[in-house]
Order: sequence, then C-alpha cells, then structure tokens
Amino acid sequence: MKYRWTFLSVLSLLLASQARAATVAVMPVEGVNLTEGQCDVIGLLFTNAFARELRTQVAQPMETKPIFARTKSAPATATQLGATEYVQLRALQLGARVTVAGARYTKDGAELFRAETAASSLDDIEAAAARLAHALAWRQPIASASYGAPASPPAGEPWAAEGSVPVQSQYPKALGIKTGLVFPVASGRSFAPLMSLQFDGRLGSRDSFVEFGIGAAIPSSAANDSKNIQMGGVFAELGGSFYLSTASVAPYLGAGVSPRIWIADGPNGSDNSSGATCTVYGQAGITFTRDSRARIYSELRVSQYILGLSNSSQTGESYYPTEIALQIGMGW
Repeated sequence: MKYRWTFLSVLSLLLASQARAATVAVMPVEGVNLTEGQCDVIGLLFTNAFARELRTQVAQPMETKPIFARTKSAPATATQLGATEYVQLRALQLGARVTVAGARYTKDGAELFRAETAASSLDDIEAAAARLAHALAWRQPIASASYGAPASPPAGEPWAAEGSVPVQSQYPKALGIKTGLVFPVASGRSFAPLMSLQFDGRLGSRDSFVEFGIGAAIPSSAANDSKNIQMGGVFAELGGSFYLSTASVAPYLGAGVSPRIWIADGPNGSDNSSGATCTVYGQAGITFTRDSRARIYSELRVSQYILGLSNSSQTGESYYPTEIALQIGMGW
C-alpha cells in the first residue's frame, strides 16, 4: 500500500512539471486527518477521472498549489492558468472512512454544482474520486450521497454557494441520427410530404455547436396523389446554432446550408427534374437532455432553395420551393 501511494505521489509531481493549457483547474485538496501527500494523490485521482469525463485538459493540484500559495484565491489561480472553471475539494478521514466533497465554480466564483461521496478506506479512494468526478462533470447527484446539488453550507466556509449558474465550457460531442417530416411548398405547385433520415453530429461548447450530417429523403407513403410532385434524394448539411439558455433543457437558434442530389417527378411527366441543388435553412429547436450522455432534441426548420429545380418539360423554367420540416434526433 505504501509503495502504491509513493508511486502516485511521484507521478503527480511528474505531471505537474508538464506545461499545458487547462480549461479546468483543480485547487489543492483541503485535507483533515490526511497527510499532504495523500491529499495530493486524491487530487490527482480526481483530476484524471474528471478529465476523462469532460475530455478536456484539467490542471491538477500539484500545478495549482504554488500559484494558490501566492494568490490565496481560487479565482485568481484559475485566471492565471487560463482556466474557465475551477474545482475545490475537501477530504476528511474519520477512522478508516474517507469522505470527499467537491464544488465546481466558474472562474468568477459562481457555483455550478457540488457533490459528496465516501470511501470505506484509502484503498477505495480511487473509486470514490471517480464517482465524484462523474457527478461534478455532469452535475448529477451521487446515489445515497448526503447531497448532490448546491446547498447552503455554514457562512464563511469556502464551500458557501455564490450562485447557481449551470454552465459548462467544454462539451462532449453528440453523434447520432435525426429523422424528420418535410413539407415543401411553392406557388402554383403541390408537393407530397417527404420523410428524411440522416446521420447527425454536433460539436461545440455549452453555448453553441456546429452541426453536420448526411442522409436521404423519400416521399411519404401517403403521397400517392397524382396531383402532387414527388421528390427526394440524398443530401448533406452543415450549420451552426447557439443556445438561448444555460439550463439542462435549452432552446437554440441556428442556420446552415444543405447541398443535395435531388429527383422530382411531377404528375403526367410535368415538373420533372434531377441533378444538384442546394438550400439554406434557419431552425429553432430545443435540447431536452443536454446534461445526459444521450442528447434528445427536436427542431422546426425552414429551408429555401437557392439552386432551383429545373423543369425538364419546360425549357429554361426553374422553381424554388420552400420546405418546412419537423425534426427529432438523438446523439451520444
């Protein structure tokens, strides 16, 4: 056991010597009935688990300790490291049991979330650090924990809540599928609704994201009316959106472009068209599970053709439909 703790202490020192740009800074662990080395190891275990959860660079306590010793301020330490958030940890040993509590803040000191867990002994502290890291990363309570949401600790303690702003600067990607029902409209023409299915990917921060995808659309099964133009094909899309709220359930607005290879088949051989076309779109949506690993979202999209559909039966004539789409997707 002693060799294991010695090895981890040396490893923490080696990692501290490596300069890196961190987005989250873990402050030195405040320990009670624990040695400084044990606190450093607890901080390292938490840092590694927290970095895995958010997939970002995290400054561990051996990096923040010398800066914190000078500034005596967690926000100032985070700012000096260029971090956008910081975490404060407290570890308390009573007998063999070790309780570890953590609080996550913005760099300005606004509390995001806090949680607490316990290990039966120092031998189990790695699992406890991983539980705490998961809870703070995703702002989810730990089962059977004494608390898992911002509380009101005794006044004057460094754990006192200074706000509750659910903000997360780095945000995991979401890769999944999206389906939709599309209603094209154009003056003097009638279209059959379309059904679409696509791969959908989202990358970005908690404030905004870039969206990309590729898929196909076909006329709906109910579109057998000979008076309707039936169209479909394959498409790609690239766009961006920004959130209007920092909550777990958050609306967003966005825009983008969608190039296509499209086929249109009109009644009695009229309004037939095939080839490349393109639309630009605007959308309004809402993400229902933004803080879960599985992201579920729904949106209303309006698309306008900027490359028209050429009518092969009437030389030189093109038409530019507008599409209204209701879409729902899920990403992991």
